[in-house]
Amino acid sequence: MSKKVVIDSNFNTYGFNPQRLTRQWLEKRIEIFRSFTLKSLQAQTNSDFLAIFKIVPETERIVTEILAKYPPLPRNVWFGTISDSADRIKAFAEKSEYLYLARMDSDDLFHRTYVQQLYDFRPKAGTVALINQNGYALDVLKGEMVPMFRKSPPYYVFLYKTKEYLSGYRVKIPGRGTHGSVIELPHELLTPRNFVEVNHGHNTQMRQIPEKGRLNSAEQKKVLKEFMQ
Repeated sequence: MSKKVVIDSNFNTYGFNPQRLTRQWLEKRIEIFRSFTLKSLQAQTNSDFLAIFKIVPETERIVTEILAKYPPLPRNVWFGTISDSADRIKAFAEKSEYLYLARMDSDDLFHRTYVQQLYDFRPKAGTVALINQNGYALDVLKGEMVPMFRKSPPYYVFLYKTKEYLSGYRVKIPGRGTHGSVIELPHELLTPRNFVEVNHGHNTQMRQIPEKGRLNSAEQKKVLKEFMQ
């Protein structure tokens, strides 16, 4: 079964924060991206994936200027508009039979084996989504980390036949179309602790790290080695 994995993120194309179009916001978020998410992508044991971080066209020049201040991104990690993203995905995946579209936020982490897990996974007939319910929450400001479970978090993968995806078909999330409704689709669960939700002080929504189950500093260090270089 031929498949390709694309990691998909809306860097500043969605959200209610008007600051997401400003240079100051973009500079800080790119700094956060490079401190966390990029290191997670670079740590993947299988680099045969395309990670796309979508930006609105009017910020393309600013993003390009900010990124130029840093070492070049890996060839499989890319920032661009929604329109250009479609062309990138087509060039990357069009010869494959299946496309796994994995959602990611630009400040979070995936386990270093995540891409390989997706290539190894053999879904049942009719499965539309894979859902990660188990992960960690990390507050980098307070140095707190705890294992977490979420029934239907924003760490899911939509499974497509590549030809159908490139022809315009998209999975429709039931109800209000939010992450919490993905669980209503025909799905299977990925059981490892595959994600780290990072709280860094510039999140759209900050979550309080519960006291129960918090990891000590040695445990945190050990866990993060599984997620970042």
